[in-house]
Amino acid sequence: VMDYIFSLIGISQRLLDVGCGTGISTRQLARQVKDISGCDVDAKMIETAQKYTDEIRYYVASTSKMPFGNEEFDVLTAFGAFHWFCDDESVVEIKRVLRFGGAFVVINKNEAGDFRKNYEKIIEQVTGVKPPQSIKKEYSPGTILEKNGFSNIITRKFQHTEEFSVLRAIEQIQSMSLWNTVPNEKKQEVLEVLRSHFGKIAEGGMVHRYLEVVVVSGVK
Repeated sequence: VMDYIFSLIGISQRLLDVGCGTGISTRQLARQVKDISGCDVDAKMIETAQKYTDEIRYYVASTSKMPFGNEEFDVLTAFGAFHWFCDDESVVEIKRVLRFGGAFVVINKNEAGDFRKNYEKIIEQVTGVKPPQSIKKEYSPGTILEKNGFSNIITRKFQHTEEFSVLRAIEQIQSMSLWNTVPNEKKQEVLEVLRSHFGKIAEGGMVHRYLEVVVVSGVK
């Protein structure tokens, strides 16, 4: 996926990684892109990102109001985050800081197996509360980019399998937004059921999560 992204954007670019979180994708981009910045609305995530390197400039900022000049960047990227800020106000701001002819690249991991469906079912069975509808249900990055005037929109899909130990699979679920919907008094019970579930389906001690990584790019 990263090789494909570099083939789209080149390496001698001013790049901003929006919704960068703790900088996982930003650091991967920095292996080839030297002039790179990251921004996220969560100050704690930015604080964590800054601990890894001094070579990336990080900013705490909402995508609806970023502290950058007009057309300051050649490329903007959004890894696993655009669905949180694909509103009109944020997209206008993204276009403002992107130069004319620059690329906006959106990357999302989408479930291609039963990993999410199974843990949602477990949470519902234990808590009696139906999980909220996924924010991605009506989410279409290509449509959003087209609606907002981007051109040369390209969609590329990659198949990928993540492998987790049982413990790591449980930690992965605890890092997802759905975990926040589980009442505190039910969390231990949910963890025990998840541990049993993953223990049963693990192959060679590993739990598999099948994904489709979708890269959508457009040009301002």
